[in-house]
Amino acid sequence: MFDDCKFETFLDAYSTEFQEYVSSIVAALSTKDPEYRTISDEIAELHDQYPKVFGVFDSEAAAALTEQECVALIKVLELRNRLLDIETRAVYLRGCYDSLGYLKKAGIL
Repeated sequence: MFDDCKFETFLDAYSTEFQEYVSSIVAALSTKDPEYRTISDEIAELHDQYPKVFGVFDSEAAAALTEQECVALIKVLELRNRLLDIETRAVYLRGCYDSLGYLKKAGIL
């Protein structure tokens, strides 16, 4: 039964497009996940309020920050970690979904 089934994983077939695939999953979060959108908006507000803080991420030069800017930087890092958690969860769940599709295609389910 399984001898006739040429099973090819997504990574086998699309290894060069994998990052694009993951990016499409993450990009959809901004429209589909309210928590993700809220966190992204909060980061944008901090960017508007403390533009110097984001210079820390964008350049290799040393940045002198005020105490308020340091607090904002810590908040931005915490928010970015929360976004990363949501992104990782979304990619993981998509993998689970794809796994079920592979099992169904192979006739196991």
